[in-house]
Amino acid sequence: MSENRHVIVVGAGVAGLATAYYLNKSGCEVTVLDKSDGKDNCSYGNAGMVVPSHIVPLASPGIISKGLRWMLKAESPFYIKPRLDMDLLSWGWKFKQASTEKHVKESGPVLRDLLLRNRTLLISMEEEEELDFGFQRNGLFNLCRTEKGLEEEAEVVKRAKELGIPAEVLTAEEVREMEPKIKMNIIGATYFPKDAHLHPGSLMNQLKVLLREKGVEFKFNTKIEGVGDEGQDVITSDGQKISASKVVLCPGAWTPALAKNIGFSLPMQAGKGYSITLKDPKQLPDICALLAEAKVSMTPMLGELRFGGTMEIVGIDQSVTPAKISALKKSVIQYFPEYTMDDLDGEEVWVGLRPCSPDGLPYVGKIDKYENLYISTGHAMMGISLSFSSGELISQLISDGQAELSHPLLNPNRYT
Repeated sequence: MSENRHVIVVGAGVAGLATAYYLNKSGCEVTVLDKSDGKDNCSYGNAGMVVPSHIVPLASPGIISKGLRWMLKAESPFYIKPRLDMDLLSWGWKFKQASTEKHVKESGPVLRDLLLRNRTLLISMEEEEELDFGFQRNGLFNLCRTEKGLEEEAEVVKRAKELGIPAEVLTAEEVREMEPKIKMNIIGATYFPKDAHLHPGSLMNQLKVLLREKGVEFKFNTKIEGVGDEGQDVITSDGQKISASKVVLCPGAWTPALAKNIGFSLPMQAGKGYSITLKDPKQLPDICALLAEAKVSMTPMLGELRFGGTMEIVGIDQSVTPAKISALKKSVIQYFPEYTMDDLDGEEVWVGLRPCSPDGLPYVGKIDKYENLYISTGHAMMGISLSFSSGELISQLISDGQAELSHPLLNPNRYT
């Protein structure tokens, strides 16, 4: 393999692995570097959802006022820790500027195309590579306990249909007919038949094995401090220089610190989330769901059942906030009355940091300041849903100089 086809991918989360997969498929020699042992990243404990339904970015009208109300409640699903931090203040201002109807309308088609392509790529990869990561393509419910909640979700259904994404509003009885295995306390739901779910840990582990078999090299416990002048080389924390023709940054919530080290400003905040996985659930649904008012996810995973949620903007902090865990558990028993706090209290709590851009869109593309440096990050709560289409996009840019799904709204230089 010639030196000009060697690519270093920084980060072994789902974004890094997906990028490595498509670079390898295009004929590149790939080396994946990660600061840890590769087992503690955000990709392992997430909800495992593949959601073409999520065509409304986090930055949208009304989210700021709703967020301010939530911040006053200890058990709310959203919290920003007040602190005198210029990066946070700048991110907050940019978030406010992006929370417009115009931004939502412009972002919808971009997200739709990335999300649908990502779903197609997962289907193809599962079949071509003969992998089994519990990929179930039977849709997603947004379960609603209140009329207001159902009205809000019905508006999303309307937007989805306008963009060509199938969706419908269901009565509680219609939901129970589709999902008879679990008792629910709801008044109705919305349903997105194109959505899907999988076991993220299984996907990650099989991808690593597959990539090694295909010749991808992994170097764990290798922290990157900087890159060379043209973006070709990476400099490790112990002063080692590793050379390649291109470098792709995919370190998730740790991207801003690395970007700052190389003189590149990347507005991003870490959004802390939690999940609890029941190994032997008393009731196991077939279809994944979001508990609309509580902002909690529910995903069946190869016989297990995972509940996840909350968004805490508190910096690089992976400590557990007891009030948020309590709120998650209370939400579960509100929607699913057969469950009790005792069913959830003994389970281990997973904590992860999602990389959140201020406009709710990922950063995918080439960094202008460097000739050979690319980035794929900022996928927030949709790492499984966006990383594969993003990885393909990066691979096309490196191999062909252009990519079908490139868009100015994804440009990593949009805030510079």
